[in-house]
Amino acid sequence: MWGVDFSQKQLENAERYLSENGYTANLICSPMEAELDIPKNYFDFVYSIYGIGWTTNLDGTFKKIASYLKKDGIFIFSWHHTLKYCIAWSREQCKDVIENDVLVMNRSYFDESYFKLPIDGSEILLCNRKISTYVNALAKAGFVIEQMVEQNDKAVMEAEVSMTPKEQKAKMLPISVLFKARKL
Repeated sequence: MWGVDFSQKQLENAERYLSENGYTANLICSPMEAELDIPKNYFDFVYSIYGIGWTTNLDGTFKKIASYLKKDGIFIFSWHHTLKYCIAWSREQCKDVIENDVLVMNRSYFDESYFKLPIDGSEILLCNRKISTYVNALAKAGFVIEQMVEQNDKAVMEAEVSMTPKEQKAKMLPISVLFKARKL
């Protein structure tokens, strides 16, 4: 088992969790874009749970992931849905802007430039990518998409009572997106 993250704290959390459950892994602290000493054409599966959105080189990262996988290997990744960052955010109230039960958009879906997002008293730098950007980068790296999921919690979708702003948003648009792709 292998793992890569650019957060030493996340790797320490993973190491502790794996150890508590009787597992060991080769954990590497590095950006996913870097040249890493990971076996090529070796893995049957590669997973990225809310990690791919941090890459500064999507095409290069997908090519590296393809190089780690055997032929017909599966790559599964999730990230925030691309519409998430198009919704207006109130810095003062630390929540999405909803007026008359309608989400307010203040950023174009087509704008793939980097932007600052306030989080926990500081700011992070992110790039919002269109769904087609992910699809095309996967294709260029030699993947075929087998499934894409845009789904929210069933209980939230069926709720008819007053909801939190986060639940209201989840009822209006997908919060995350998941891709399952196979290496050709």
